Amino acid sequence: MQSVVIAALIALVFFFNQASAKNLVRVGGYEFPPYIELEHGLAKGLTVELIRQLNQLQQEYVFELILTTPIRRHQDYQQGLFDAIFFEDIAWGWGQRDIAIDNSPAFAKDDEVFIALRSNASSQQWFDDLSGKTIAGILGYHYQLTNYETDPDILADTYRMTLVSNHQASVELVLKERTDSAIVTRSFLYQFLHAYPEKAAQLLISERVDQSYQHQLLIHPEHPLAIDTLYHWVQQLLQQEPLSKEFQRYKLELMPAQPSK
Repeated sequence: MQSVVIAALIALVFFFNQASAKNLVRVGGYEFPPYIELEHGLAKGLTVELIRQLNQLQQEYVFELILTTPIRRHQDYQQGLFDAIFFEDIAWGWGQRDIAIDNSPAFAKDDEVFIALRSNASSQQWFDDLSGKTIAGILGYHYQLTNYETDPDILADTYRMTLVSNHQASVELVLKERTDSAIVTRSFLYQFLHAYPEKAAQLLISERVDQSYQHQLLIHPEHPLAIDTLYHWVQQLLQQEPLSKEFQRYKLELMPAQPSK
């Protein structure tokens, strides 16, 4: 009996040593549907699924999600709270702040478009000139319309922008006629209208695009996991289910894979 207990203890110690030997990759993420959605305090979405798939694909690294916010993510990264961030763009404040971080080639494309009530906006020409119109946006997000300004006071005073915490709130402000328009991602609109098809007749979606952005993977340059390796793994997963199906569902355009450097 004693030998059995000793063998079990040795196996347990070996298990924990193996687990601790794995390199941890803390992936920062903020509410940004369909990439990250928070429901009753739990995160779901494409980033969560990608993390799960990466952990299944290989055994050397363990990926885990660390929640942050759009406005706090740069500071949290610089303070060492996370190592990497997915579905991000180096142009979203990282390069401007001269933050040391490696970025992959783009692997997916999404757009930000405007919405308005059809009862107020009768045609696409309504979106041509948004001066004088109120607009809902997300706190901490960068918009081409506002020259990528993120200061809430400037956005409110100069661009008549109301800032909320998520796209759902932006859409609801339009539906309740509390703002004239809102900027939302095309991928979120597909998700929203799939859940609430009866709202489609009420909303006019602009052909005008505020900005198209190409999602990248970002990771600390001193992390043991090289950005080229991470990019290769993600490209491998994007060719398989369930990620390929999820990308099709949200009409996300996959970018051609780039060769390793």
